[in-house]
Amino acid sequence: SNEKDKNQSLVDCIESIERSNATQVTRMQLGGMDIEGTNAMIADALKLPIRLTRPLSVAVHQKTLGNPLFVKVFLTMLFEEHAISYSFKKKRWLWDMNIIHQRSMDRELAAILSEKLLSMSREVQETLTFVACFGMRIRKDVLSMASYDSEEASRILSCLKIAVKESILDEDDEYFSFPHDLIQQAAYERVPKEVAFSYHFNIGLRILKNSVFKGQTDPISLVSFVALDQILAAKSVTVSEPALRVPLAALFLRAGRYSLGVAAFPSALSYFERGLSFMGDDGWELNFELSLRLHESACHACYLNALPDRVPTYVDEVISHTENFMDQVKCHHMAMRTLASTGKIKKAIYKFFEVMKELGEEFPDKVDPSLIFSTLTSTKDDLSKYSTEDLLNSPKMTDKRKQWAIILMGSMSPYIFMVTPMLSPMISARIVFLSLRYGLTTESAFGLFMYSYGIGCLLQDIDEGHRWIRTSRLMLERFNATSQYPKLKCVQYAFLIYLKEPFQSITSVLLDCRQETMMVGDIEYAIFSSTWRGQFAVLTGEHLSQVEKECDSLSKDMVSTKLC
Repeated sequence: SNEKDKNQSLVDCIESIERSNATQVTRMQLGGMDIEGTNAMIADALKLPIRLTRPLSVAVHQKTLGNPLFVKVFLTMLFEEHAISYSFKKKRWLWDMNIIHQRSMDRELAAILSEKLLSMSREVQETLTFVACFGMRIRKDVLSMASYDSEEASRILSCLKIAVKESILDEDDEYFSFPHDLIQQAAYERVPKEVAFSYHFNIGLRILKNSVFKGQTDPISLVSFVALDQILAAKSVTVSEPALRVPLAALFLRAGRYSLGVAAFPSALSYFERGLSFMGDDGWELNFELSLRLHESACHACYLNALPDRVPTYVDEVISHTENFMDQVKCHHMAMRTLASTGKIKKAIYKFFEVMKELGEEFPDKVDPSLIFSTLTSTKDDLSKYSTEDLLNSPKMTDKRKQWAIILMGSMSPYIFMVTPMLSPMISARIVFLSLRYGLTTESAFGLFMYSYGIGCLLQDIDEGHRWIRTSRLMLERFNATSQYPKLKCVQYAFLIYLKEPFQSITSVLLDCRQETMMVGDIEYAIFSSTWRGQFAVLTGEHLSQVEKECDSLSKDMVSTKLC
């Protein structure tokens, strides 16, 4: 601060002399050194021939514009970060060009370049704003796709070359990039937000028209996501032509579904909601099926993002625009899961029974041990008619109502086990019954597994239970239902494996289950696996301080997912 005060005093003194008119003052604008000058300075400092220091000097000049003060400061930083070091073996200074290229530009220099950017030609400034819409860098192949035609692409490239020459942009084989975020920010903020939004939208639309809409690029590719993210950044900017609204909404639906598959839940919700924005108020009339899928998916994404207050909005929207119950069932399912995950388990189970009745599946009001025993025994007799191979080769289920009945039973069974445990064996037996009668679905494996628990724990036929556990895993492999593995593994180790294996072999597996189930969106089972892991850890005599840390982490997860 003392140095700054002295500099300011000098400036004030010079300005005072100028105002007095007593002495003629001539101001000289000192520019930075060229690359050769920078190289000479660095070669002298490192006591090396200029031919050896030239690659280093080129990189340093790019970061400092040859300003002697900045060169000195930059070299000092590189030395402190060990990017430049003295080799006693080779008796000379050495440097790591990879680290130097990655080192960001000094903030003060970036501010100078930001001002310089605003003094360049209007055409170059507009081109830099265009590039800034992509963030800190833009791929060269995307650059051509974002242009109207080859003539505009050539003009943009010429402007970018000018910016590179002025050190406002960096260039390598694949990218044009800003050397500092301040420069990117200056380029982006030179126009009002509304204008920037239109930039984003037009860029995204051009990329799609030059790639996906021509059939030259897969709808789910890096280029497609670059385009969709540009349109996403355009906020509320939209189009009115149905010829564009439907394809754009369909692309956002696909992008959202892909994002759900890789556990990018916030991105998925953004894509679904942007897709809905293109459908507009007349979306249901414009394309009923697409509108339905977007609302269903947005509802699902709200649940996965722990936004329970927004789920009913999508549920009500679907119910008000559909008459067929099968068009509503997916949203009813999300409503159940939302109620259960927010602690309203009894309400969730009540809704479950209402929906199951609509699907043609009812359950007895009262369940006693004799009914459980007879149901499990009857199911065991039905399964005894099938070998493992016969069961795995059963046809796939085609009845949509029965498919959804099994999905809902599999989804709600943990909560039913918590509130009315005696009904759980009835649920698993019903899933097995429907699977044998109507064909297999991915949830058939879960029902078969829960039946294994009943047969092993209640009928004490542990070997029979393990047989059907193995079969249920083979069934998932047949359907390639890898997303179901974590849930099955979680319940398997919590409920049945401990009957034949020591507790110590179970606790670590349940800890893995927590992460695996979270990754596929089975939030309930992530919480359950953590709870069971804690119980088994206490039973096996693990150090309680470690268990306490895990419970604390679990509590934070529950808060973040609004499960408590």
